[in-house]
Amino acid sequence: MSGAVAFLPMYAVRGTRRHADTLWNCLRDAIRSSGIEAPDHVSDFEPRLKGWSHPDLILGQTCGLPYITRLCDAVELVGTPDYGVEGCPAGFYHSTLVVSAADARQRLSDFFNSTLAINGRDSQSGYGAIMAAAAPFAQQGRFFRRAVRTGSHEASMRLVARGVADIAAIDSVTWRMSRQFDPGISGVRSIGTTEPTPGLPFIAASGKPKVKLLDAVRAGLAVLPLETRRAFGLRDVLPFRKGDYEVIKTNLAQAEAVHSLPEIEDVAATSR
Repeated sequence: MSGAVAFLPMYAVRGTRRHADTLWNCLRDAIRSSGIEAPDHVSDFEPRLKGWSHPDLILGQTCGLPYITRLCDAVELVGTPDYGVEGCPAGFYHSTLVVSAADARQRLSDFFNSTLAINGRDSQSGYGAIMAAAAPFAQQGRFFRRAVRTGSHEASMRLVARGVADIAAIDSVTWRMSRQFDPGISGVRSIGTTEPTPGLPFIAASGKPKVKLLDAVRAGLAVLPLETRRAFGLRDVLPFRKGDYEVIKTNLAQAEAVHSLPEIEDVAATSR
């Protein structure tokens, strides 16, 4: 049995499991064809940092914020997938600002003193992006009155739909996929997007052959069935570098110097 580990948790949108399985099957076969060990199936890890830091990780996908703040000096950056996000350069993405479909407010500035739902404080799309976007509207070091941590973009959207929170920033690839596959998020709408930043990188454990892996991942995507390619919007994987992600850390530091969240409340699973 292969000792290699794969961990691809970032776009596990409800209703897309078969596409995720197809994606991994194509990537796995291409990696093996290049002479590199690859596991039959992807693994689950909790906390996620355990998977991203696994010494046998052959292919993982992480968020740009934990990558640049915690992982970048301990893993190999294989490449950055291009999901064809509208309004973004290749390999970049942004967050979609979502509010209840019943909420009449139209701009982020209208949500001063509101309740923010975040999937986690280590998320660029759910936390870093909206902190940067809200900074120009902060007053006396605050913009949001209250913040709740939900654990996932899906849970954040459902809380916003129910009025438990007023607004959330959702990874725009997740937003696009959820609108197609998850009818449970029909109660929210978009009021705009944040500034583009580099997308969610593919990584491997330190010492793994990153150039060879990038070529293998590209080969796997080349044979991906059209239906699965469209489900994710995958176009290519690009050879981004560590320095490309520094902007995420810089933007967040600048935003947190202007305003901070109140104490973040963890939302009970029963409220999701």
